[in-house]
Amino acid sequence: NAILPASISISADQTTVCEGDTVHFFAAVLNEGLSPDYQWTVNGTANGLNSPFFSYAPANNDIVNCTLTSSLPCATNNPATSNIVALTVNPTYVVSVSISANQVSVCQGTAVTYTAIAINGGTNPTYQWSVNGVNTGTNASSFSYIPLNGDIIACELTSDLICTIFNPAISNIITMSVSNVLPVSVTITQNPATACTGVPVTYTSAGVNRGSSPVYQWFVNGSATGTNSANYTY
Repeated sequence: NAILPASISISADQTTVCEGDTVHFFAAVLNEGLSPDYQWTVNGTANGLNSPFFSYAPANNDIVNCTLTSSLPCATNNPATSNIVALTVNPTYVVSVSISANQVSVCQGTAVTYTAIAINGGTNPTYQWSVNGVNTGTNASSFSYIPLNGDIIACELTSDLICTIFNPAISNIITMSVSNVLPVSVTITQNPATACTGVPVTYTSAGVNRGSSPVYQWFVNGSATGTNSANYTY
């Protein structure tokens, strides 16, 4: 029988992975014979099956190699030890984003500023704002516009981190309450219509768009007087 040197080299489909990812290894052998024996090791501990293939989910800095025992009767360098493959495992980050507004109840024509707070967005995240499901705004963590009543604002965040879940992330929604701008006016009447000296006169105000709790300030000759009331007598 010829004297033949046994050898083995291993490779991985990837050496830098995310936490929980599976890495697949393949052994390329020479002079292994018809029934070789494969012993895979991880950090020096036996692992895997008697196969030229090996798959597992590594931890960071794991070192994998394989020992080949040839079945040839006159094999040298037997058993043969492979090269080692060192693995880098990056942690997995959960991506999320939340948005807030400087005000959610405004008058018609008022600009509102929205701010996005990203978690695990990376160094250069991408922001996509939307109003009523239609993309708008720029790639920025803040967004300003003049809303209409019932508008729904949201933001989508895409992280540039390597290992993420829930990426891109969708924010909470903000529903805007926008009130019409109403002109306010007030008129006053007096009773009796013609006053006599020393006789009290009652003045009554009639307000337009005065709301549920208006504030009244009466004046006599330009000087504030009276109480916060729709009526004033003096």
